[in-house]
Amino acid sequence: MSIDRRLRAAVEAVDELWSGAEETAERGRLFLTSLQPHPLPEPVTASIGRLLDGLREEVGASLYCAVYEEGEVRVVAQSSGPNTPPVTEWVDFARSAHAHSFGKCLLAQLDEDALRDHLARHRPARLTSRTLTHERLLVHQLHTPSPWPSPFLDLQEYSMGWVSAAVSIGGGGRIGAVAAYLPLAMAHRLRGVGETLHRLACPPLDLALLGRTDHLPQKPPPLEDRPPVGGDRTLPDLRPPVDRAMAKGS
Repeated sequence: MSIDRRLRAAVEAVDELWSGAEETAERGRLFLTSLQPHPLPEPVTASIGRLLDGLREEVGASLYCAVYEEGEVRVVAQSSGPNTPPVTEWVDFARSAHAHSFGKCLLAQLDEDALRDHLARHRPARLTSRTLTHERLLVHQLHTPSPWPSPFLDLQEYSMGWVSAAVSIGGGGRIGAVAAYLPLAMAHRLRGVGETLHRLACPPLDLALLGRTDHLPQKPPPLEDRPPVGGDRTLPDLRPPVDRAMAKGS
């Protein structure tokens, strides 16, 4: 839909909002939906899947790419292999965004009203002994700025025996995230995994969300040709929380 047509649709939705009290909430939802990007087409999600396949062995973890569309978390692509097993989706990812890394990464990019609306529709449930379910504490955690480029972590909050790091991606007004999942025994690798996601996964996935799949690399560049993350900016040391998680899980 062109920008002009979308603007006209938005104006018409506003006019309807003021036409009467009936179904005002539903009209408001339709108005907001009219301004959001359309769901990613299949060719784009297929390209994202191929990109994750190319990066999986380099990152050394199973990879997940997710977006926030129409008020829900949607995993658009994932990649795993014999040496990089996936985390078992024992609870629907869409209903457990408060617990897994890419869900928290997506929720953190919502404004306060949208976040509280999501939590009202998907009440935080305790999936493990480490899952944060107190809504006010969760909102505070999600909206508290952290030093760039700190990833969002899942330290056995979604599933016991698994840890994860996720970073945000975006393009064309979309809200996205890419995450890597590791068995708990490999938790010491989270710092390096987060850096690799920032360096190798984020730039091409930003292009993919813009629909510019013709610019996506066919395979990761050789290690020696990759640029550094930049300046003195590095991920904070994740060893203390990871060590605590491993100690509790042992």
